[in-house]
Amino acid sequence: MRTLARRPLNPASRALLFVGPVILLLLGVVQVDTPAGATVALLSVVALVVVTFCSGVRLRAGERGVSVSVVPFWGRRLRWDQLARVDVAEVDAVEDFGGWGVTGSPRGPGILVSMGESRTVRLTTTDGRRYFVGLGDQAGEAVDALRASAPPSAGVRFTVGADPRRRAGVVGSEL
Repeated sequence: MRTLARRPLNPASRALLFVGPVILLLLGVVQVDTPAGATVALLSVVALVVVTFCSGVRLRAGERGVSVSVVPFWGRRLRWDQLARVDVAEVDAVEDFGGWGVTGSPRGPGILVSMGESRTVRLTTTDGRRYFVGLGDQAGEAVDALRASAPPSAGVRFTVGADPRRRAGVVGSEL
């Protein structure tokens, strides 16, 4: 699979994720003379590096389908034959989903994968589930890249240049 778009975590999210490993690192350093303390310290350093340099929202595509993830915490793969529509949508994370991150439910407006971005790539499956991938100003380019990556037999409807100012809102609202 090839990465089409990546949005790193915003500074506030990184700071929140940074706190846990720092506390563990401090506890490990205090107990570094024991094997368990040294292990905790080492794992904390690895976690700090991952949170600092690798975490974020990522959209990937390949011959088999699309992958949506919040690296390294959560991911979902969708086959091309599972997708009905791909477009750009504007969301209000707090109002529509109750916050940022991986939030929502398949019965509600959908699943939001975002770290604060309101402009999203909306992936609608053939059974009506929706995934909103927060990519900000990269959303339109990501839809174009997904269209280029999709096999001709996929049957996915791509809407490029849709009005992203219209909100995704409640169940049943469409652009």
